[in-house]
Amino acid sequence: MSFSVLLNNDNHTDLLSMSKQRKPRGVSASPEGLKLLKDAKASGIYDEGKSLTFDRLAERANEISDRTVKRFFKGKPVDLDSAIAIIKALNLKPEDVLFSEESLLSESIEQIQAKDTGDSERAGEFIKGIETGLSKFEKRKEASLEAMEWLKANQKALSQEAAEAALRKHYEQNQNNVDTDYSGDIEVFSKEIRKYLKLIYFCLDVRSWDLMDRAIKELKIPVNRDLQLYVDALDFIKNQKVSIRFAPEEAKYLTLCLNYLIKIIPIRC
Repeated sequence: MSFSVLLNNDNHTDLLSMSKQRKPRGVSASPEGLKLLKDAKASGIYDEGKSLTFDRLAERANEISDRTVKRFFKGKPVDLDSAIAIIKALNLKPEDVLFSEESLLSESIEQIQAKDTGDSERAGEFIKGIETGLSKFEKRKEASLEAMEWLKANQKALSQEAAEAALRKHYEQNQNNVDTDYSGDIEVFSKEIRKYLKLIYFCLDVRSWDLMDRAIKELKIPVNRDLQLYVDALDFIKNQKVSIRFAPEEAKYLTLCLNYLIKIIPIRC
């Protein structure tokens, strides 16, 4: 199924099915963690003043393969031990690099391994700690799900308001267009913005940034106008709707998607 069909179809069962079939295992770095990794590598110095290449980092990280290191630096999942080795080789902390759920689990597992004496009562205490932590993360996921469903339920209204705000700003900034009637264009532009919101919803639903990146690379999203119009419309949704409706943590992933599009549209499209 093509992106064009997906973005014009509310039923995305096929998309979910494809995503689940190829869902990778392992742990991966968060967007913030990737930046820390790249900054640490860029500033790293190896023996004899040589720059820190992937090969040299692989050697430092308990002799794991450079292929695994490169994979981790691309934001792809690797096994937990390899991820921890890479992170520690760069003098970083797992909790700063991995997604929070993965960081919690890795820390808890390390504690259990370090203190495991065969005492079932002690092991039970650690398990309770994991369950408590995961319970907190489940609440965050529920909040994130609420933001996602809110986006789905309000796509039309959000698109309409965002399109009107962006067009108004565009025409007001150009004095030659001050008296231009753009009301007839709002409906057309709002349909274009709705496709962006559908794309965000799909990505949140299947938890895949790859879908968004592919849609942009393959130009499956509307780019028929001045690109700043799309940026302004999405920025309006982020700052005038999402940030007012939700607390930052509740809309964390929705905001990340909006920020990604806002930054990448002028570069990629």
